Amino acid sequence: MRLIFCLFFLPLALIAQNGAVHKSPERIEVELEDTESLFRKTKKMFNPYYTGPLITPTTEMMPVGQANIQPFMFITGNYANFDEDRHSIPLLHNSYQFKVVVPIQIGVTDSTDVTITPSATANWQNNMSGGGFGDLVTTYGFLIFTETVYIPQFKFTISEQFPTGRYKNLTSLGLNGSGEGSYQTQFGFVTSKIIWWTYPYPINTHLFLGYNIATDVNVSGFNNYGGGFGTKGRVRPGNTSTADFGFELSFSQHWVFACDLAYTAQDRTKFHGIPGRAADGTPADVGSGFNDNLSLAPAIEYNFSDMLSILWGVQFSVYGRNSQNFVNGQFSCEYQW
Repeated sequence: MRLIFCLFFLPLALIAQNGAVHKSPERIEVELEDTESLFRKTKKMFNPYYTGPLITPTTEMMPVGQANIQPFMFITGNYANFDEDRHSIPLLHNSYQFKVVVPIQIGVTDSTDVTITPSATANWQNNMSGGGFGDLVTTYGFLIFTETVYIPQFKFTISEQFPTGRYKNLTSLGLNGSGEGSYQTQFGFVTSKIIWWTYPYPINTHLFLGYNIATDVNVSGFNNYGGGFGTKGRVRPGNTSTADFGFELSFSQHWVFACDLAYTAQDRTKFHGIPGRAADGTPADVGSGFNDNLSLAPAIEYNFSDMLSILWGVQFSVYGRNSQNFVNGQFSCEYQW
């Protein structure tokens, strides 16, 4: 019986031995080098910290029980206007604005959060000034898909703007105007993806597409849509489309370069009523034609940690139509708890 057992398994053992892979010293050396190379790349990788670019929203969701506050300060200089033919026409007197916006983002569930954004502005032109509390914006965010190795993160947002700012019966220059006077609803779609295109310098990309619908506004006197002495009627603001692309390039875990390409386009704003007269006695203009604006916004981020960071940069218009030609300096500080 033992002899039969040996005769049966001995050929199998010989076949298995002949089929075994014997690696040459050269092959072993190559595998060791590949492993060492992967180890070096892994050491260079880090968990990147990001604040977010200046303009483009991100897909970041607040966890339940946590909140984030990120005050923005804007200093804007309007030195010209783009006309109907996209020519930049200098203003007789430059106008300036200081604006503070304070978004507060709060986690509601694992897949929803809410952001409340109060604001206030101060305006200067021709040795005159004015300002006030701005319109209040509330944004609800809904997580659609969480980022994976190959698939971006997706988020859907609904924003509601409440007309808490002043918009009618203004001074002749309109410097005490701080709101738009209408309830506005924006539907937004955001996507973000971190790309490890080179290990030490990951890049975080963001894309936002939005569409804004505004209700009609009753206006009188000088208002944020134009007007003058004796103006009285109703304005129908044009719907607004927004397309923003932003990226954040990590120099290190703490230092990041960010840049936005922002585009907005608004349909014609219509007016029905008595136009009134401007300060020079001519018929007042109320409403506007189609307008759009393309701007760039480079910035630098410094992230002390994943909970605290600062962001500063400048936004400037590249071209437009029936819109302002401006330069806008921005500073922001973000804190999460």
